[in-house]
Amino acid sequence: MSDDPDAHVPAAAPTVRAARDEDRTRLLTIQAAAFPDPQRTLLQNAVRAGLALVAVDGPVASGVVAAPDPVGYALFTADEASVYVAELAVAPGHRRRGHGGRLLAAVAARHPDRERLRLTTRADNEAARSFYASLGFRAVEELPGYYGDEDADGSAPADGVLLVRDLE
Repeated sequence: MSDDPDAHVPAAAPTVRAARDEDRTRLLTIQAAAFPDPQRTLLQNAVRAGLALVAVDGPVASGVVAAPDPVGYALFTADEASVYVAELAVAPGHRRRGHGGRLLAAVAARHPDRERLRLTTRADNEAARSFYASLGFRAVEELPGYYGDEDADGSAPADGVLLVRDLE
């Protein structure tokens, strides 16, 4: 038997919940760490519109979260047939712990009547493409010059790729 009173208490499972206004500062920090050209207005509007979910390290009980600071988020919108994930980001110190997969599963669970999830990523981001492939996404369209204007160093805009996962 251990002398540590918390030795028998299991670690809190990561949880996904709806984003709240008070999360915005933390989400903007995560966004700035994840994207070279953060779209702050997109994030803020998605939170206000209820189109953002956050991952936290801790259970949600009666709307109260043991660890209130989000460690990741997903922004999404839906049409009649699909859900488009506009952004998926996890804070650097919390990656490779299942938060991204949990966020995508939660987005899909909120839309059981939709046929597929869609998202875009940079064509040259092999880590992201591998992650999405492991979750059943497949490339369906190349998007030349999708990411922004010409870079400051004069290089061409980055290409994107549209990825899709069926939800059936």
